[in-house]
Amino acid sequence: MKSLRVLLLVCSAVLLIAAACAPSFAQCAMCGASVQNSTDAEAASKTLDLAAMILLVPPVTIFAGLFGVFYRFRNVQGGRAASADEPASGEERPPKS
Repeated sequence: MKSLRVLLLVCSAVLLIAAACAPSFAQCAMCGASVQNSTDAEAASKTLDLAAMILLVPPVTIFAGLFGVFYRFRNVQGGRAASADEPASGEERPPKS
């Protein structure tokens, strides 16, 4: 029941955001003006859309890389990462039998 509630909340949030941003499909005022004044507006529009997507690749890659590094080393408190075999700091190892 709780997962259905969360799913419904997420879907309604996505729909609300999609409905709110529908009129803002233009890139910027200068880009819109250059597309409107070009002889082949459809090709210019597709080119600008592709350029915007290409310009998103480096920041997204950097963010994903940093997030991966932070997630990987989230529990490091000393000089090295704790492995699954080692107890957490402050805990004693059980005696080997």
